[in-house]
Amino acid sequence: MLNWIISGIIMGGVLSLTVMGIAVIYGITGVTNFSLGIIGVLGAFTTWYLMESFNWLFAVIVGVALSFILGYFIQYFLLNPVSEKGGEPNLYFILTVSLGLIFTGLIKVIFPRPDISLILPRMGLFTIGGITASGLKYFALFFSVSILILLRLLEEKTLLGKKWIATSQNLKLAKLIGINTKQAFCIASGIGYALAAMGAIIWGALYNINLMSGWDLTFLGYIIAVVGGIGNIWGGLIAALIMGMVMSFSGHFLGGMWQSVILYAIVIFVLIVSPRGILGHEKSI
Repeated sequence: MLNWIISGIIMGGVLSLTVMGIAVIYGITGVTNFSLGIIGVLGAFTTWYLMESFNWLFAVIVGVALSFILGYFIQYFLLNPVSEKGGEPNLYFILTVSLGLIFTGLIKVIFPRPDISLILPRMGLFTIGGITASGLKYFALFFSVSILILLRLLEEKTLLGKKWIATSQNLKLAKLIGINTKQAFCIASGIGYALAAMGAIIWGALYNINLMSGWDLTFLGYIIAVVGGIGNIWGGLIAALIMGMVMSFSGHFLGGMWQSVILYAIVIFVLIVSPRGILGHEKSI
């Protein structure tokens, strides 16, 4: 029993990185960006490719940096101009899904294998609460929690974080007091994509990554984000851990084919009881 709980928490911890990426982007820009997971998987494929010739840490840094840069420029050249022209929410959905399809095709063309597994340092075996597991799995969980803490510190202690808060709360007022809201949007987008890349890299090291993984991580990430309260990072983390345990238990007792059924049934139930999610959604991190 405890083993399944630990496995579920670890799975939820990895998924929470994508959820945090969604929360950062939606919280600051108000855009539901469905290309997030695909760009994250591109970062994972880039990392895998570079690991054949370079140190694993260098490869990870390049993969995450690539995702950040793409996120920054996608926001700068595409989403910001659409926002300035008063684009409808449905337009963002069409644009970002189209971007996701484009990058899915590029991954297929650029990389020789459609299905990969990243080999990161295993860090030995650790026993916590009587459960022995790979150090990499425990690292994945602690890394996710550390990223959450860093995001909160960024929000509370830095000038950039204060600009994000002002921008998310009142865009017009933020512009009036001289905040470069376009740049704030671009940095938030870059960080969101980088978080998705970190999640995809760790997922690829623990399980595997293929061309469809980006879509799976994106939609699962949005489901978890909505359950937690979209834009609410704490709610997203809690929901990710709960959903991770649901997937672990349902997969063990009922088989993999029932995981999605139970997962979506819980989503419907939660949203009927609390339409704003577990902790309520908010357009701020």
